[in-house]
Amino acid sequence: MKIYRLSTLAVAMSCFIGLYGCAPGSSSNSPAASSGVSAGPSQELLNNGKFTQGSDGWWTAGATLAVDNQMGCATFANAGANPWDVILGQSGIALVKGQTYTLHFNARAKKNVHIKALVQHDGAPYTSYIVQDIALNDSVKPFDIKFTPSASDEKTQLQFQMGTQAPTTVCVGDVSLVGPSFHKKSDLATVRVNQVGYLTKAQKRATIASDSKTPLDWHLLNAQGDILAEGKTKPFGVNEASGEFVHIADFSQDETPATGLVLEVAGQKSHPFNIGDDIYHTMKYDALSFFYQQRSGIDIESKYVQRPDLARPAGHKPEKVTCFNAQDAKGNQWPGCDFSLDVTGGWYDAGDQGKYVVNGGISVWTLMNLYEREQLAKTGDKNAFADGKVKIPEQGNQHNGLLNESRWMMDFFLAMQVPDGKKTYVPEGDQSKHLESLKLTEIDASGMVFHKVADKAWTGMPLPPHKDPQPRFLSYPSTAATLNMAATAAQSARVWKEQDPAYAERCLKAAEKAWKAANRHPNVYAYDNFVGSGPYDDTDLKDEFYWAAAELFTTTGKAEYKKAIQNSPYYLTAPKGDKAGTGDLYWQGVSSAGTITLAMVPNKLDKKDIEKARAAIIAAANGYQQGVEKEGYLIPYQAVEYPWGSNSNLMNRSIFLGLAHDFTGERKYLQAMSDAMDYVLGRNPMDQSYVSGYGFRPLKNPHHRFWAHPVDPASPLVPPGVISGGPNSINFSDPVAATIKGKCTGQTCWKDEIGAWTLNEVTVNWNAPFFWTTSVLDEGGLTH
Repeated sequence: MKIYRLSTLAVAMSCFIGLYGCAPGSSSNSPAASSGVSAGPSQELLNNGKFTQGSDGWWTAGATLAVDNQMGCATFANAGANPWDVILGQSGIALVKGQTYTLHFNARAKKNVHIKALVQHDGAPYTSYIVQDIALNDSVKPFDIKFTPSASDEKTQLQFQMGTQAPTTVCVGDVSLVGPSFHKKSDLATVRVNQVGYLTKAQKRATIASDSKTPLDWHLLNAQGDILAEGKTKPFGVNEASGEFVHIADFSQDETPATGLVLEVAGQKSHPFNIGDDIYHTMKYDALSFFYQQRSGIDIESKYVQRPDLARPAGHKPEKVTCFNAQDAKGNQWPGCDFSLDVTGGWYDAGDQGKYVVNGGISVWTLMNLYEREQLAKTGDKNAFADGKVKIPEQGNQHNGLLNESRWMMDFFLAMQVPDGKKTYVPEGDQSKHLESLKLTEIDASGMVFHKVADKAWTGMPLPPHKDPQPRFLSYPSTAATLNMAATAAQSARVWKEQDPAYAERCLKAAEKAWKAANRHPNVYAYDNFVGSGPYDDTDLKDEFYWAAAELFTTTGKAEYKKAIQNSPYYLTAPKGDKAGTGDLYWQGVSSAGTITLAMVPNKLDKKDIEKARAAIIAAANGYQQGVEKEGYLIPYQAVEYPWGSNSNLMNRSIFLGLAHDFTGERKYLQAMSDAMDYVLGRNPMDQSYVSGYGFRPLKNPHHRFWAHPVDPASPLVPPGVISGGPNSINFSDPVAATIKGKCTGQTCWKDEIGAWTLNEVTVNWNAPFFWTTSVLDEGGLTH
């Protein structure tokens, strides 16, 4: 996950991507009226029209947005060639055919200009419902426009188009769009199940949204409609995270493999699902394929992907780059450096084409951790990813597919390390309170690791990586990136020791050099200063130091690393496993990765210390597992507010549950993992499988520049096996999310739209624990 700056990203994503507006289409191409649509009471359809909440709900393309005296002011220096090249707008408006709407606003401009006010369909054919030319000067003028839509349209935008005019600042205020609300009959199933299916020996439960306070009859039906099992639901009560009154139906007694099953409750039916032992088998390989398809610097070949249209030429090959040497987004002038690095390779982090050591670190660690777990655990399949079983170019080299895939990223990490004797400018110390005036210090950066390589500015979509027009730069070395590399290179040295000793030695040498460099420069922090990439900022690195030391100690047994871990406040600790999710494993909180390694991989700690580490992991898993029955959708996650990437919280918690099963043999932990997957695959209030290619209502429109079919029919659909970040009720900073702010609760704050990067992003650090979880569930425990 990365925090995008709305105005700068929207600048790159104007008419070209079909998200923010283009030339209006003719009314003859208006969207067809939706079935089941009716007009509700007249109401205000805009959010924050008086700009009393800053810029919430508004976006710009080709301009920067500021709020001045309760007016939204769009300033642009480049007028563009079309009116839609500069826009101030708001999305998420729904209109009902034949109803009357009134648009009101006040507007002014610093120079005399003509702009267009329009309401149009959000996407091709950009059907316009009104287009009004407006003449502005430096006096505030009021405008009132009435219109009647030619079609019911639940996906409409208000736009003020300013392109082709002399560069200036245009301000609008007191913006209001009043008219009948849009009501559409919901097509969501009220009987929510894992839409893929349930393992034969797992608990099989559904959550039903119903206001009934008494038990309801349920029937499990086969594909022919015959009743296989029946019973009564158990009223749960109000599920706080969705605001619904729900029931639970438990049909675990049916252990017969079958396809096309349906659960009927009080006359309402679920989507079809299966029971069997192969529910996750193909899914785990698809989840792993995500990493190959995110590779940079290599052709993605059709013989290794699920569909021919997913193939593409190599992006950013070769990639020889130097340090950023321009003014950053906060006004700081960076002097650059006197060297370049060849950083060809690695994985693109998310839906954009940045490559990050921080975030890449936890991702590659998770893949290698699964490899180590499969070699050490009593359950599982040690050969599940053996040579030839994973479709990647390296198959046939006699190495495990997990090692081959993780090595692609590890080689990138090694390339990001600063050569001996090279100097760079960095911001030392915590300067987060004055990002506009960073103090840059030249240091000997030998052995440190650059934080990221990315485009100079945000790009739009669709944009295959090989067509990226932006210049690319290294940011600067950070302590966090250096420790991420130290940790994963030490882990890599361990897993490659027997199979490729020379490579293992290279990784270990780089890891120890990085450790020394991080200790010389312990407080070089990353900040949100660059347009075109996410910050992955962090000013508390005690957890990174512990993680790196734990990996280095496990690999080498050296006393200096043992001393470092024993002196850490995180020594042998794990998440608390409580309701608030304190200490959950993620890119900014990596301490428990160190404890997992110490607990799982043979090392030179005393046996009692290893047992203490395992006890901490088991305690965390107990907290997660005990929360399942307290949540209406039966998941190991108790919260009312859901963060960016909430689905990854469930998947990362599943790592602790899987390891607790390994340490204790207790089945309850795998069952809690299964419950987490049931939620991700459809047992949730959105009636949505958050995984592409799986379930009756799968993920279709993730935020991605290559898998951009929703905005470009020539671009491919998302491949199967990709997990969406999921509900986010905390950050509404993209134009799609802004439309549901204040209108959703916890688990219901989500939309399957390509422009919703705070809700529907995909990333390496989310697919990694998803892959870990599907693999462990597929390979044993609940199948007998």
